[in-house]
Order: sequence, then structure tokens, then C-alpha cells
Amino acid sequence: MIFYNATIITMNPRREIISRGALAVTGNRIVAIGESQQLFDQFREKKRINCNGNILLPGLIDTHVHTAQCMLRGISEGKSLDGLSDWLVTRTWPLQGSYTEADARASAALCVLEMLKSGTTGFIECLLAGIYGFDNIAEVCLQSGIRAALGRVVMDITPEQKDQLRMHPGMYETREECINGALTAHDRWENAGNGRIQVWFGCRSVGDGNNPTLYEEVGLLSRKRNMGITIHMSEQQSDIAYAKKLGYDSLTEFVHDRGLLGPRTVLAHFCVSTEKEWHLAASTGTSVSHCPANNSTIGWSPAPVTEMLAAGVNVSLGVDSTPSNSNMDLLRDLRIASHVARMAHRTRNVMPSETILEMATINGARAMGIDDQVGSIEVGKKADFIIINTDSPNLTPVWNPVASVVFASQGNDVDMVVIDGQIIMQGRKVLTMNEEEILDDVRTRYLQVARRAGVSEIGPRWPIIKLS
Repeated sequence: MIFYNATIITMNPRREIISRGALAVTGNRIVAIGESQQLFDQFREKKRINCNGNILLPGLIDTHVHTAQCMLRGISEGKSLDGLSDWLVTRTWPLQGSYTEADARASAALCVLEMLKSGTTGFIECLLAGIYGFDNIAEVCLQSGIRAALGRVVMDITPEQKDQLRMHPGMYETREECINGALTAHDRWENAGNGRIQVWFGCRSVGDGNNPTLYEEVGLLSRKRNMGITIHMSEQQSDIAYAKKLGYDSLTEFVHDRGLLGPRTVLAHFCVSTEKEWHLAASTGTSVSHCPANNSTIGWSPAPVTEMLAAGVNVSLGVDSTPSNSNMDLLRDLRIASHVARMAHRTRNVMPSETILEMATINGARAMGIDDQVGSIEVGKKADFIIINTDSPNLTPVWNPVASVVFASQGNDVDMVVIDGQIIMQGRKVLTMNEEEILDDVRTRYLQVARRAGVSEIGPRWPIIKLS
């Protein structure tokens, strides 16, 4: 196929933007980039797709996702909530802990559908519990065409500690169950879908509940199998206090001593991280997933993103989850990443649109360990890209295509998605998933989950008048 008449934001090492450009795809690879007529002459038999002057850029990569929470959209707002721990313990965990495998699959399908429709072509799932049915969720990703690094949850919490943490029984697993589940999933699914599927360790956060020796075992296994690791890290001030209890200045130093840091590890949030931690992450090649919209909603302090980037950390972007962020539209969150940084520094002279787009594309690909394959539009790389329709009021006119993508576009502006050389969405229609069926399923299923979990009063603080 030849995709022509496009403004191509390449994200190549020179960060070139090609006006009225074209690219040719053979199989799953980009084989040529250049002027339209030149490619027509070179590849006379290829099908041609007119991009109508729209913006073509690498697909977005979301490096921190909770697929099972997509069906819990917005539950952190409303009545009877005091803070993060309250909505986790009284709402999120009971609902997730009451899932059947069919519920988890429905939530994952909804999540993947929303990500595809808003331009995300690859993602890292952080905490897939055993009750969700790993195989079902991997199958959703495989059939949809998306790239996915699926983090199977690992923990080592005693039953007594589980009760102290108020963890729902459905979310609890033994260390042996977790490790065996992750290794079995890795044996079965790693590199499935022509390499689109990866299986990672999704470590529960370091805290009073987890046996510290768990991280040593995970570190050894990840190096032995070259498995990725993702873990929430340095989120709140309480993390610093716990690190001091363990004899460390930070939890980052603690996990580093247990072999968790490296190019195959993504640390999520890093809101209260220090300069020492930034240099540790940079020196080990560890990536950080910055989740600006989620963190803002919860009310955490701004993550020191500009400082991390200056220290050489590979910082990517994550939407996180719908209970707090309410959507999986990474394209929308690009502007939030810039706004949060500029408010923190009280100047607009930080976090330009070019930096934000790097975080969402090539940096995300590096975090997933696939930047040699995707994340930029270059000859020889796999054909993962999206086309943004600029024929809309919010994208007219386009003076600066990068700024338009970051500050003016939103998920609904994505017209086409191509992954691994396959057209996944065209004209806003996802070709690999049944959108109507997925939405209808969730519309009935979420209420059944709430009744099963015994969770009520999720609605607004204002009274609801039900009319016949």
C-alpha cells in the first residue's frame, strides 16, 4: 500500500516533517518514504490510499494501563469518598475482586477498543490478576491487532497482611500462584501475533504487605527470560517513609539492589522521586511512565518530568485507568502533560509540544523495548502509524502540525490506525473488533458486577430523580 498526500511527522533521528509526503508499505514494513509520484513510479502495483493532506505520525504508546478497570469508569467521584485509599478499598478492589473471567475480558475489550479509536497502537498493562483469565485478555489483544505488554501480577502477602490492607479476597494470590501464572503465560503468549504480544511481571507496589524477597526472585527470573517488569514507584510521601524503614533513601534504591532496574523495567508515576533516583534510573536504562491526567485527578504533586528528562531518563506517558482518569484517550492527555509541567514551573518555557510527542511515541517504544521496530516513521521499521483528520474546527488551520497534534487534537480526530502493516481502523471504524457488541455487553454487565460486589452509592452527590 502507498499512503500519500500526508503531512508526515516522522519522529526519525532528525525529527523531519514531510509536507505532502508518502510512504510505501510491503507486508508489515515501511519500504519507502518520499514524494508521492516517485513512490507511484517505484511501486506501480501497490494500492493507493489518499491521506487528503491529513497528519500521519507514529502510533501512540501508552506505558501504564489497567485494562480491568476500564469498566469502572468514573467511580472515584461521587458520594462517600475521602481519598485514594477509600475508593480503592471500598469500590475498585471489591468490584475487580468480584469479576468473572467474562467480566475482565469485557473490560479489556472496551479498553483496547477505546485505545485503538484514539490512536494508541501499543500499551503496557501493569496488573493482570489471576481471576481475570490471562488467556482471554491476551486473546482480545491478539485479535484486535494492538501491541501489548501484559503484566501478570506478582505479590507475596500473608493472609494476615491481606486483611490488614483490606484487600478483597478476589484480588489475593499466593506468591507461588503469581510466579507460576506469569511463567505459564510467558511460555504460552510471548511473541504471539508476529511479536505483538509480550508477557511481563506486574509487581504490586513495595510496601508493608509484600515480602522483600519477592523482588529478588522476580529480578532473577526477568533476566533469565528477558521479561519486562513494571511497578508503581515513588508515588507518595509514604513511600519515602517506608524506604527509610527498610534502610534506604528511596524505594528505587531498594528495588535496584534486588535487580529490578534496567532497560526492561518501567516505573510508574515517580511523583516524589529525587535527583538520586533520576540518575539511578538513567544509568540503568530504566524507563518511567508519567501519568499526568491520573495524577492530577487524584491530587498528587506534579512529577518532576523536566528534571527527569534533563537527567537522561527515558520518560514515556500513561493514561493509567478510568476510575480516576475516566478515559483511555492518550491523545487527549498529551496537552495535560504539558499543562501540568508548566503550572509546576510557572512558565510556558518548559515541556514543548515536540518533547511531549517524543514521550508518546519513540520514548514509549523504548519503554516497551521495541524502539528498533516502531515509534518512528523510518524505512525498515514496522508500519505502525495513525492518521489524524485535520478537517475539523478544532484542527483548522494547521500552522504547526506538532503543536496541533499535542494541543488541539483528541481521540475522535483519529481517522485511521495501521499496526504491523494492517489497517486496524479506517474512517473511524475498527475493523478487528465488534464495537456495538462490546458496548452492549458492558452496558448490562457493569451493573451485574456492582450487585455481585455489594457496592452501591456510586452515583453523584446530587439527587437523581427517576421518571417512568
